[in-house]
Amino acid sequence: MVQPSQISVRQGSLADLESMLEIGLAALPMDPQWNYRFPYRCIYPNETRKFTRLRFQEFLENKDGRWRVMLAEGEDAQGPIQTRLMAFAVWEIFNWRTLRSEQKVTRRSSRRPHHRLFRRDGDPRRMQAWSDILSSSKRHLFDKYYGTGHFQLQILATHPSFQRRGAGTALCQWGMQIAERMKMAISVFASPMGYRLYSHLGFDYLASVTVKVQEEEESVTLEAMAYLPNNT
Repeated sequence: MVQPSQISVRQGSLADLESMLEIGLAALPMDPQWNYRFPYRCIYPNETRKFTRLRFQEFLENKDGRWRVMLAEGEDAQGPIQTRLMAFAVWEIFNWRTLRSEQKVTRRSSRRPHHRLFRRDGDPRRMQAWSDILSSSKRHLFDKYYGTGHFQLQILATHPSFQRRGAGTALCQWGMQIAERMKMAISVFASPMGYRLYSHLGFDYLASVTVKVQEEEESVTLEAMAYLPNNT
């Protein structure tokens, strides 16, 4: 059994893509937003795998300097000691390098690849609503108040076999240490599972954000949260 004290955090690379994919496919469907956006994933599992892999590859390649992928791994004491990849976090970090104008933000968001919308496992209207509503909420709840003084936790996923062993906490604490050192805030749209962890770690609740397609009854709600280091 992996103990929290045995967990280490390191930056991910393309060599970690397949392991990261397996964690994501096992952990992310546990959150309601995954089934909301991709209601046909059980009918088209290969589509889900294909496009999730492409997205994770974009994070790891980080061609525009926007992302940082951090991995949590630990030693399994059962049998021969092996290092196991337990969890990963994707951070949006481009604010660390340069101040960005609203024009740059608009230009980046408009370059969203078409493959993220045209996939058989997803509902295009819900995927578009997700993107539009979270982008708008980010501007009004985070950028308006923190400007370039915050960075965002985009994804936090722990393999079900390693949940509640400290891997997610270790990844959050890595970001919190960066925030303390750089005197920046951390922003996140928390799922129901994530909300409990972030609250425990000292993140503050700001607002609830509901993603809903007009004329549909079904929706999904996330909690906008922020971690504010001392003197931020």
